[in-house]
Amino acid sequence: MSTLKNRLRSCIRPACAVLLALGIIWVILILAQYDAALAFKALFEAGFKNIKAFGNVLNRACPLLFTGLAVAFALRGNMINIGAEGQFLAGTMAATWTGIAFFPLPGFILIPLMLLMGAFAGAAWGFFPAILKAKLGVSEVITTIMFNYVALHIIGALVRGPLQDITQAEPQSYPIAKQAFLPSIIPGTKMHFGFLLGIIFAVVLYILLFKTYFGYEVRAVGHSHTAAKALGISVNRTSIYAMLIAGGMAGIGGAIEIGYNHYLLESISPGYGFTAIAVAILASNNPIGVIFSSLLFGFLSAGSTAMQRAAGVSATFVEVFQGLIVIFIAIAAETNTVQRRRFKKINL
Repeated sequence: MSTLKNRLRSCIRPACAVLLALGIIWVILILAQYDAALAFKALFEAGFKNIKAFGNVLNRACPLLFTGLAVAFALRGNMINIGAEGQFLAGTMAATWTGIAFFPLPGFILIPLMLLMGAFAGAAWGFFPAILKAKLGVSEVITTIMFNYVALHIIGALVRGPLQDITQAEPQSYPIAKQAFLPSIIPGTKMHFGFLLGIIFAVVLYILLFKTYFGYEVRAVGHSHTAAKALGISVNRTSIYAMLIAGGMAGIGGAIEIGYNHYLLESISPGYGFTAIAVAILASNNPIGVIFSSLLFGFLSAGSTAMQRAAGVSATFVEVFQGLIVIFIAIAAETNTVQRRRFKKINL
């Protein structure tokens, strides 16, 4: 019964945060003399007007789902993964190279190979910060942030150097092989299988975290290093494995983005890895929750342009909305922690 109550509370807090943020944004729009009703109508229609619109939401949510899983899983192992952006970009580079270099391969081989190479590159990008922390005690916050910029500048060098398609005005890579383009799963839309694959991975990670001994080790390390060591768990090894899995998730997201966009460019990510932090926080670092929080942020991303077009609302209002959600989630989490401490003191 207590487990059920905890799960209900974990769902209620994010829902309340979203509703409060929604109400405050409504008030802000009115105070700014915008037509709030028209703006929210446009926002809703941008995501749910028809199957084509909903497919656009899923496509926008897909990279957030994979990078959100990367942040959430690493945090479960007490690794503050600010580097999902770099791991995502590493996946895009590996997938682009694979899609160009192995162009004779048929699609049913080339697409899985791109995903595999993306996962490997993302995992490698997560491995270095993890090993630096385990062996030298270097903060993963600093190293993962710096690795983001390393990945971004490597992409810049690639699209202006060995991979540059000189027939294009903007710096970008050659397109990947046509058979590596992600096919639409519904005719007449651009909806691809990426989000569905992300759901599968989220379920697998949930089972791994909560139904296996390895998941128990990850959660133990995330809860307390001292307790984990007392139980005979290798903290360093578990943290490294957690970052490898996290980086692999982000890398797969990057590979899927290349399969959708067909070529590499510097702006391939508008900051998915950073938005993923908010996605993971909203989901309380639960892989299943990441599915729904990524959908919410994908919906907001798809609707921001529609709000601007229909009611003249700046797209930055969506960023304000996202920020308010994170603030209210943080307040709810802190309030819950304070309540637990008071309850313990009363029992003592």
